[in-house]
Amino acid sequence: MDEEKIRERILILQQLQAESETVQRRIVELELVQAELDKTIESLEYFESLDGNVEALMNLGGGVFAYVDVKDSKKMLVDVGAGIIVEKQVKDAIETLKKKKEKVNENITKLEQLLQQIVEQARNIQEEIAKIQAQAKEVKEKKE
Repeated sequence: MDEEKIRERILILQQLQAESETVQRRIVELELVQAELDKTIESLEYFESLDGNVEALMNLGGGVFAYVDVKDSKKMLVDVGAGIIVEKQVKDAIETLKKKKEKVNENITKLEQLLQQIVEQARNIQEEIAKIQAQAKEVKEKKE
C-alpha cells in the first residue's frame, strides 16, 4: 500500500518535472525575443538620431549581408501583428516595440510564477514521500 502511494507520488513528480522543463524552455525563448527587441530598439534609436539617407547592412539570412541605402531613415515598416505591416515614424516604431517588450516581460513574470508553483508542488510531494517512508520504517521497526 505504501509502495503504491510512493509510486503515485513519483509519477506526479515526473509530470511536474516535465512541466517545469517546458515552462523553463518557454522562459528562455521569451528572453531571446526580449533580447532581439532590445537590439531592434537600439538600432531604431540610432536611425532616429540620423538625418537624410543612410547606408546600412541588411541581413539576408544565412550569414549573408547586403549594403543598402535607406532613403528615409525616419520611417519604418512595422509588423503590428496578424501579418499586418504599417509604415510608422521611427519614434512610433520604438514605442510599438517597447509595448511588445512589456508584454513579453509580463509573460516571463507569469511563467516564473507558474514555475515557482510547480517547484512548490514538487517540494510538497517530496515531503509526502519522505513521511510515507518514515511511517513505513516505524511500522517495520515495531514489527521487529
